[in-house]
Amino acid sequence: MKTILLTGASGRIGQCLRRGMRDDYRLILFNRSAIADLGPNETLIRGDTTDAERVEQAARGADAIVDMAGISDVQGFRDKLLPANILGTYNVFEAARVAGVPRVVYASTHHVVGYYPAGQIIDETVPIRPDSMYAVTKCFAEAMGRLYAEKAGLSAVCLRIGFFQDRPLEERHLAVWISPADMTRLVRCAVEARDIHYEVVYGVSNNSRSWWDLTRARRVLGYHPSDDAEVYATELLKDPPSAWLERIQWQGGSKVDLPFMP
Repeated sequence: MKTILLTGASGRIGQCLRRGMRDDYRLILFNRSAIADLGPNETLIRGDTTDAERVEQAARGADAIVDMAGISDVQGFRDKLLPANILGTYNVFEAARVAGVPRVVYASTHHVVGYYPAGQIIDETVPIRPDSMYAVTKCFAEAMGRLYAEKAGLSAVCLRIGFFQDRPLEERHLAVWISPADMTRLVRCAVEARDIHYEVVYGVSNNSRSWWDLTRARRVLGYHPSDDAEVYATELLKDPPSAWLERIQWQGGSKVDLPFMP
């Protein structure tokens, strides 16, 4: 049974991963607040990723770090994003290096390519086009993963996660939704895949309208998503349904239109 350090364990994705993985892995839950419903394979360590020493202590003995901590939305850069998503990300990768953890699975975001037009099919090789300062911090993290893979010999997998929720809620989500089951499936694949140096893959379900090519995720990670947002299309599509892409300009959706937040 592998040991995984899961940061951000009380977040929406963190809770999903706990439910889907705690029967098969020892989970070290790294979280700022208390967690009441610990299972038999779960251990809680309270802390914040901005505390380098605390993260390093938590990482000792882990086989992988699944980093779901940080801020996952547009907020002020100096006071919110800088400590959580820049310093915190650095501390996680450095803790893996110092503690000898061989793999880091990092929660990036599809917003690093948010300025690609809706409807354009892209893969992980396209140049980044971040749609917000939040997305810029995730570009930084992907570069951090590459650096630690090259210079420190870590194995790093960056997941460009789409819209994660129990179900899609708007038209754009028909292309970018990832279900809880597929999210768990993707992280399991990212933890277990062999011979991984550095990979960037999209975290998305098997959506009929998807804009993201999953060929490499399938081939390298063995990720085969099973859910499809199309089952919600009749409910979510506005009239006329055939014009849905005309109503969506960018893959990043509304984040493209948000102002800078210093």
